[in-house]
Amino acid sequence: MEAVFREVLNILGRGETAALSTIVSSKGSLPMSKKAKMLVRQDGTFVGTVGGGCLEADVWSEARQVMETGKPSLQRFILTEKHAGESGLNCGGNVEIFTEPICSGVLSDVLESVVRLQETRGTGVLATLVAGEEHAAGRKLLVTAAGETVGTLGDPALDERVCREADGIIREDLLKVFTVEQDTGEARVFVESILPDPQLFLFGAGHVSRAIARIAKTVGFRLIVIDDRPAFASPERFPDADQLIVDEFDGIVEKLPIDEQSYLVAVTRGHQWDQPIIAQAVWTRAKYIGMIGSRRKVALMWKHLEAQGIPRALLERVHAPIGLDINADTPDEIAVSIVAELINVRRARGKPGHTEEQMVSESAFSQA
Repeated sequence: MEAVFREVLNILGRGETAALSTIVSSKGSLPMSKKAKMLVRQDGTFVGTVGGGCLEADVWSEARQVMETGKPSLQRFILTEKHAGESGLNCGGNVEIFTEPICSGVLSDVLESVVRLQETRGTGVLATLVAGEEHAAGRKLLVTAAGETVGTLGDPALDERVCREADGIIREDLLKVFTVEQDTGEARVFVESILPDPQLFLFGAGHVSRAIARIAKTVGFRLIVIDDRPAFASPERFPDADQLIVDEFDGIVEKLPIDEQSYLVAVTRGHQWDQPIIAQAVWTRAKYIGMIGSRRKVALMWKHLEAQGIPRALLERVHAPIGLDINADTPDEIAVSIVAELINVRRARGKPGHTEEQMVSESAFSQA
């Protein structure tokens, strides 16, 4: 999503036209994530996707029409099993997609703020008026977690409602549409969360780490690779890394910008290097902490760490042995199992497990 918003700014900077299509509601089986956007440029090329096949072709055509008229549209697409089968899509359901022309003014101000918020790893809520007064559709309001606002939906009551939506924990899966009756008719507002890309801290730059990096990058993780050997934490070995850090593992975690969208994976060359990483990591607010190793070695390390005064409750946050149990053997197979577990945690959406881990973490912080 960050790439789409960034390209919108590039288009505005070049003085070009485009159309942005967003899934605002859905029901049934879809060919991709409900949180999807597709930006269609003036030359017909596009960034992002809303699913592919028949759906994407129809949305692309609607985007071209919106560019010509300069008027936004809200369309419902019904994807029956028959329709899906003929088009090669494994889906069946219906979606509402809001398509808006890209133009300067308030839209530019709001989207600049969205990109800046993502770059600084901030969080917020972005609201878009998708139905209401014809001239007002497409208006946007950004509310940051700090309470700052940019833009307006054109109605103080609607703005206030969005501010209430942003007053609390902003989850990655926040997607909703609310309806408000107004004197001029019904207004519908689409609300979505704005969060930074998840960042994966890979401690260790060996064969497994390289394989993890290749896969994790393709599923949207920002990559930071840390090792105490310059020859291993190198651009040649990790061309997709966003950052390479060469430093000793002792004391490294406290130097890193770890937040609630951080995933920490310890895959060093031995447990004598893993142990200090875990000892530091369990005190952070990272969303995920994992360590490679056998159950026997993990049990022995936990005894050592408990002897150092680390509560067992914090150690239970750690996924160890790391990865989903798929009988992985080679470095590439192990990497698949690990990234699959990262995705599982990322998409848990408050299901039992992650929520409890966060509660344990917060409890431990309050006692520290």
